[in-house]
Amino acid sequence: MKPFLTPLRDLLFGLGWFLCLLVWDTADSLHYLRRATGRIKTDETTISQLKGAVIEYLYGVSASYMLMGLMAGVMLHLVGRILHPNRLKFFAWFGRTTIIALLCTILGLARQIITFPTLHGWFKYRRQWAEFAEPYWVDSAWALLAILILVRGNQAWKASGLPGFRRIVAAAAVYALAVTALLQPLNAEESVDNDGMNVVLIGIDALRPDRLSHFGNERKTSPNIDALLDESLIFTQAFTQLSRTYPAWTTTMTGTWPTVHGIRDNLPTSDRLIPDVALLPQVLKDAGYATGFATDDSRFSYMIPETGFDMIRQPVVGLQNFAMSVNEPRFRAYHGLLHNRVGFSLLPVQAYNQSFGASYRPWQFVEWVVDGLAEMSKSKQFFYAMHSCVLHVPGDRIYPWYSMFGQDGYRGKNRFKYSSSGSSLMVSSVTNAKGKNAKRVAEQDLRIYDSGIRMADDLVGAVVEELKTSGLWDNTIVILFSDHGEELWDTDLPYKWWGPNHGFHMYGEGHTNVAFSIRFPDGKHAGEVIDDPIRLIDLAPTVVDLLGIEWPNTIDGKSVMPIVKNEEQDGPRMVYMETGLSEPRYWVPNHKRYPFKKVSKRYKLDPEADRVHIRSKFLPHLVAAKDRALQVGKWKLIWHSLKKGIRVDLYDRETDPLNRYDLAKQHPEKVEELGQLLLPFLAVDGIAPPPLNEWVERSEKPKKADKRLQKRLKRAGIGTEADAPEVEENDTGAAPEEMGSEKPTNHDAVGD
Repeated sequence: MKPFLTPLRDLLFGLGWFLCLLVWDTADSLHYLRRATGRIKTDETTISQLKGAVIEYLYGVSASYMLMGLMAGVMLHLVGRILHPNRLKFFAWFGRTTIIALLCTILGLARQIITFPTLHGWFKYRRQWAEFAEPYWVDSAWALLAILILVRGNQAWKASGLPGFRRIVAAAAVYALAVTALLQPLNAEESVDNDGMNVVLIGIDALRPDRLSHFGNERKTSPNIDALLDESLIFTQAFTQLSRTYPAWTTTMTGTWPTVHGIRDNLPTSDRLIPDVALLPQVLKDAGYATGFATDDSRFSYMIPETGFDMIRQPVVGLQNFAMSVNEPRFRAYHGLLHNRVGFSLLPVQAYNQSFGASYRPWQFVEWVVDGLAEMSKSKQFFYAMHSCVLHVPGDRIYPWYSMFGQDGYRGKNRFKYSSSGSSLMVSSVTNAKGKNAKRVAEQDLRIYDSGIRMADDLVGAVVEELKTSGLWDNTIVILFSDHGEELWDTDLPYKWWGPNHGFHMYGEGHTNVAFSIRFPDGKHAGEVIDDPIRLIDLAPTVVDLLGIEWPNTIDGKSVMPIVKNEEQDGPRMVYMETGLSEPRYWVPNHKRYPFKKVSKRYKLDPEADRVHIRSKFLPHLVAAKDRALQVGKWKLIWHSLKKGIRVDLYDRETDPLNRYDLAKQHPEKVEELGQLLLPFLAVDGIAPPPLNEWVERSEKPKKADKRLQKRLKRAGIGTEADAPEVEENDTGAAPEEMGSEKPTNHDAVGD
């Protein structure tokens, strides 16, 4: 055989082997893609655009597998030369090469099942293997295989009497080291100290403060966050205005109510990419600050340069992100070898993107964020905002987080990810769970949630450590907050449970109460805890107050510093909240519904900018169907948007934080008091309610038609001689109503 044919056949074998892996992974991935797109009712144009996004993704995947095949072919050739000084005949060569490739593939799969089990639904015993084995076991097997190859090769070369064994081993070592160096993930630059007063804003999506170990969670969910809170001023009663990421961030950046800035749900309309009012990064940029933003999820919330950020680090925005992440494809070989900067150049949508949760590596995003901090630190003074979404659905848990907090041994379908997203857009792992099973599924969801906090905690720890190491800690204000929380399962909820959720309804405080703390460079107020209510609209005015900068327009929020200094004169701050795009399972009877059932009637794609927007003609219907809440002190008033008539509920937040028991009839004066404060928000949206003194009476008829409400009130003795409600649980601890018993509907797709 001619000398050049030996390496050529090894290259062709490598390409052929990875072509087989591509076919296998594609066949498995098509199943998930059909599940995702099959749930979306839309028009032919949108279907065509979805298919185009999928095809473009598959082109990148194919190029990636070709590259991996070529790299493998070179390595197979070098290994073959180590094992056999003389060139083998075809069948002997083919048999040997197949065995080596098969062993390497098995070892690669064995390790990946441990580290990324959600990618391997095909393997019946993935749970058992993931819980039993450790990655270093497979690493040891790799090392043993390499030693055996070297020993066997040394024997063969000695027997042949030919020189060159050391040279070929050196060539293989150099090649292996070069490939390893090429495929290394990003290594962040070091930050440097500067002279200005900097601001670092750490946002953690869907973080409930009560699940932090600092606030009493027995699980050690947040060692780094706890350490930061020990040095910070803490606000326990901070509330979001809309429990969806994009409007919550817009509220935070503008200091205005959603009714003012106009972003009423995730994603903007095409004619209003940013609000008409000033945003915090714009104000700080005009004041001489460098500004930066980083996030690991851009499906429903993303930043554009017009928001005022000089540096924006976020996953690729566009339809491909939507189309491919709803049910993530299973291109396992890509994630095994090319989930790094080389692979990201071929598949940009995969880069630092937690919406691809089954393969997401949170430590890579942490490194990317820290590298962004290094870039910011080169400026005289900077404002750097970051947003981690690892707590968000789908909630895939990888090694080692899937073994935390007693998850090992759990056998349910939600072993490695949430049972459901709370929205019918996402395919649920568990539906129709009842009784003991409902409680068991919910407890696992909670373990997954808590382990996600531990994931996000690593980001906080890395940022704080970099600030301290660089010296920036002494001249940087660090604000930790969450855009919204998350509703978790509990007994006897006032809505039909479908999984962890936020922004669909106004019940409870799990999704509206948010984390909020400020760490001052001089150590002032460290460890102080304030229970007065504040809002996310108060964050921006607080920042400019601390920096001594004037805000250029009218603003609804107020700095929190008067509360800190005991200078607040007006009593508890009023908290206004509203829902985003919702679904019937969360609505009371006779609730307003959306006239557009198809997703394409709600969202549209801008092909030139490759961005998804809410359709302007759908927005008024979204606003009209919103539920709203007005909260002052311990009282909370909820306005339900009905097709006909009105319905308001009143809840005592101190005795009934889950909002199970309506007390409007018992306290009509509180309904009028809070209703008076709600009127301006209703007026902005064109809602003309009846006189305040008629609200309670007019609400009675719709409430009598609400069987779920009437059962709860009857069990609690509300309206009878009973003095106080008591939460009733059955002997299983499960809700009297089943978990997720309502069948999902294709037209209720929403974004989180």
